[in-house]
Amino acid sequence: MTFEKLTNGHDCDCLGKTSVPSSEDIFLRKLRKQQLEEKDFETHWERGIGVDSTECEDICNYKAISINLTSAEIEDSIFEHYKTTFSINPKKGGHCLKFKFKEGAGKVIYAPVVDGDSHHNFFKSDLFELTHLEPVTVIKFA
Repeated sequence: MTFEKLTNGHDCDCLGKTSVPSSEDIFLRKLRKQQLEEKDFETHWERGIGVDSTECEDICNYKAISINLTSAEIEDSIFEHYKTTFSINPKKGGHCLKFKFKEGAGKVIYAPVVDGDSHHNFFKSDLFELTHLEPVTVIKFA
């Protein structure tokens, strides 16, 4: 797995503490619509947001995809968080994808927003495509 796109244009070590997700790990990602689209896995950086950043922490965050590692015990609290952000910005969509990663997708790092949060950052490999995702289901949360 290579990450030349991730490291292009800066000297930041975004992958230092990352790991390859287990094939058993289940993640959640908000979708713009009911169907998964390429845009749903575009980073802020790919959309032109944060490209002038100079701090490594910011650069790495802008080059990552926000996802949540889920389990039966915490899934409802993740949906509650999604509902809150949806009420602030309804254009972001009221659905989320429950999925697993296939081999070669990329790497993840635990990046909690608040204590105990299940938030992770996902760094796509150079060859990442939506086919690297194994959809479990699409859930309407709002």
